[in-house]
Amino acid sequence: MKICMVTSSYPRYPGDYAGSTLRSMACAVAALGHHVDVVAPYDPLGDGPDDARVEVHRFRYAPTDGLCLAGHGRSLYADVRLRPLVPLLMPGYALSCLLTILRLHRRRRYDVLHGHWGIPSGTIAAAASYLTGVPLIVTLHGGGDVCLMENSRLLGAAGRFGFRRAAEVTVLSQDMLAAARRLGLRGGQVVPQGVNTSLFCAGCGDRLREALGIPAGAPVIGSLGRLTAMKGFGHLVRAMPAILEQAPDTYCVIGGDGDLREDLAAEAAALGIGDRVRLPGHIAWQDTPDLYALCDVVVVPSVMADNGNKDGLPSVLLEAMASGTPVVASRIAGIPDVVCDGENGYLVSPGDEAALAGRIGALLGDPDLARALGRRAQQTMREQYDWQRPANRFAALYLQAVAARTTAEVPHERPAKAD
Repeated sequence: MKICMVTSSYPRYPGDYAGSTLRSMACAVAALGHHVDVVAPYDPLGDGPDDARVEVHRFRYAPTDGLCLAGHGRSLYADVRLRPLVPLLMPGYALSCLLTILRLHRRRRYDVLHGHWGIPSGTIAAAASYLTGVPLIVTLHGGGDVCLMENSRLLGAAGRFGFRRAAEVTVLSQDMLAAARRLGLRGGQVVPQGVNTSLFCAGCGDRLREALGIPAGAPVIGSLGRLTAMKGFGHLVRAMPAILEQAPDTYCVIGGDGDLREDLAAEAAALGIGDRVRLPGHIAWQDTPDLYALCDVVVVPSVMADNGNKDGLPSVLLEAMASGTPVVASRIAGIPDVVCDGENGYLVSPGDEAALAGRIGALLGDPDLARALGRRAQQTMREQYDWQRPANRFAALYLQAVAARTTAEVPHERPAKAD
């Protein structure tokens, strides 16, 4: 089949974490023998990594590089509010994206369109589906698009247009499915994202430990992601004094860039733990296995932001579990779908810093327990979340959508008239 995936986020350069999950999905589908094109916005940081299996087509929507704010996680400040210029850019963004899809379709004759994120990509792909008759699948990846649809009548209507046009809508978690149904989705199904289980079990943390200036043998707790409100990294920083009381030699590494980096650094300094909290900034995606290998515990302290935004199913959670590192994570969004408390990781209430410190301290103080949780987490990933599973499910959905369209196009025979 010929598949066109439409997205607002896709890796812009080798090692870019933005859209890396979608790239893994596209490559897994292509590995099944399908032709996959990806339509994504241009970004001044680059044109994406070379990959022979997937063709990426970038569309321009702004007159200058400085106005490229509508994709790759740039449109929301700290995942809480739209940047002021973004609404003004969206008409041009939508038109440029739509024209790119239509131009490619004239050449490729796609069998399926697949919109990733309900808005804007799901809506734009729905418009292309309406104009071409090509069947559509829409996938909701995170809380951002659902949150915007909940908080805006206009965006809610745009997202529902995609829902109605789609042959199927998929989400990453039961929590997201419930939210989408509150917005008017009928049906829908959960198709969790996958993880490259062979990649993330092969990390080595020695080089990163040296680069960060962490003494040999010192315990390390770590986390990774865009430094935004819903990631909850401030709670991890505030839990550090209690963790240090239990394990005085511990260091905390929070990888990633974002709007709240300076705030996190200032808070660590104010707590007197600035020398124990490392904020190294961007970590290339291919280097993330080394981060997980460095860590004794990986923490996913997700919370709900003030505007209601929250994670869908954090890829960091799946990657850390695939690496065999024990995880402590918030009981929110899609995380409880994956982590069974006390079996393959620990769950705590979002924002509960005392519980966070207690669970982390327990794992640092009991290496046998930590290894057991890490082994079971790794087994969960291998058995249930390897990328082949969601790729096969999407391939089946594509076939169903094409078959349903074909059936609808076949005219029904009229009964013969009686003589």
